[in-house]
Amino acid sequence: MEDSQNQRFRRDNANLVSGTDLSRRRRSSAKKQRFKFDFKRSKRLYIALGLIISFLVVVALSATIYTWDQHLIVDGVTISDVDVGNMTMDQAKETMELEVERLLGQTVKLNVDEQVKEVKLEDLGLNVSADAALEEAYQVSRRGTIINKVLAKMKTSEGIKLGLAQEWDEDKLLQRLNNDLGEFNKPAKDASFDINPNNSMAIKKEVVGRVIDTEDLVDRIKDIDIFSQVPEFTVKYKDQLPIVTAAQLEEQKITGLLASYTTRFDPSQTARSENVRIAARAMDKAVIKPGDTLSFNKIVGERTVEAGYKDAYIIVNGKFVPGLAGGICQVSSTLYNTGLLANLPVTQRSNHDLAISYVPLGQDATVAYPDLDLKFNNNTGGYLLVRTKVSSNSVTIELYGKVVQGQEVLISSKIESVIPVEEQRLVDETLAHGASRTTQEGQPGYVVKSFRTIKLNGNIKNTETLNQSKYSPLPKIISVGA
Repeated sequence: MEDSQNQRFRRDNANLVSGTDLSRRRRSSAKKQRFKFDFKRSKRLYIALGLIISFLVVVALSATIYTWDQHLIVDGVTISDVDVGNMTMDQAKETMELEVERLLGQTVKLNVDEQVKEVKLEDLGLNVSADAALEEAYQVSRRGTIINKVLAKMKTSEGIKLGLAQEWDEDKLLQRLNNDLGEFNKPAKDASFDINPNNSMAIKKEVVGRVIDTEDLVDRIKDIDIFSQVPEFTVKYKDQLPIVTAAQLEEQKITGLLASYTTRFDPSQTARSENVRIAARAMDKAVIKPGDTLSFNKIVGERTVEAGYKDAYIIVNGKFVPGLAGGICQVSSTLYNTGLLANLPVTQRSNHDLAISYVPLGQDATVAYPDLDLKFNNNTGGYLLVRTKVSSNSVTIELYGKVVQGQEVLISSKIESVIPVEEQRLVDETLAHGASRTTQEGQPGYVVKSFRTIKLNGNIKNTETLNQSKYSPLPKIISVGA
């Protein structure tokens, strides 16, 4: 029995050893199989990777060769239907220059009345340029990555169409149309008038004009398809209405004398008297439109020797001194009073530094070209006509216009204060000791307020305070012997 147990023990141990070896052998075999599998899989991966790399190299080489820059525009590119594919930039430029020249040389026929005017598109202000299109054409398949270049070049097989740039110079177009077609215009004529000997207006009726409708023609020309046959155009006319009509002039016409004012001068002062006459003649028959400004300097102009003006006494810095055109302030002062009496709004006026005698205090107006001016606004709703009359010792200014029936204008002045005369004694070595003589009579200064009163049918409608006038005193000068 003991032997039987020992035998079983030995059998079990033998089986155990045998099982362990078997397991070991199995594990070893599995490792070998896995190694073989991993090796085969790795080999396949390497082969696949090699193939991919080879493919990519081939593709890259093919793409490089396909997009190789031979400095030619790619095949399939056209500019306004002109084929520029496979051309160098210089060749393409030359080709497009000929095309631009052809396009600009096309002629437009303008049928006006029974005549035909032919004008080239270039002369009508058309500008055509191929520069941008040529640059775009040359850059096809040259921008971006190689893939972008390949795709862009492949796309040219479908055709890439580019266009010429075109633009109209509208100023040149209008100028050419006006030059070529201006002879066919019959411009409108405004209503006008002549001044009758009685200072009224003889009105001439307006005329409606007929002129080329350049706006319509410009629009049609700019819509031309320059790549097709250029069409002919029948020129259209439109009426041109006058700006001023006889009906307007009837509303604004001169109906009578608004105001008149006269001042007197010493004819023995020949130079001064001549200056008065020249300035008065310059103002005669001046016409001021409704709403415009009556300006003394604008009407009379610059006072020059060439215009005939002479030296006479003028007031400068509170003194009487010789100066060119002395005396014309009498004309401006006469106009000032006429304008006041015509009830015109005063927009610019300055009084003299010293009081003068030919108009009441506060009613003078000094002028000096070009800035020191006398101005009125013509708010009458009608035209103003200036008439002047000069006698041997007086100047009269009349204003004709649209009379307001029943209107009366009164001008008054009030001395606010008197500035006394100062006496100056100056040594004169030509006089005997103790002797004296008055070389300049003085005159006081004044501060004056002036007023304009408007009456309508005898009733006061308004009283207006005019500009205050301040006159400096003129000193009395006594020369005394040393």
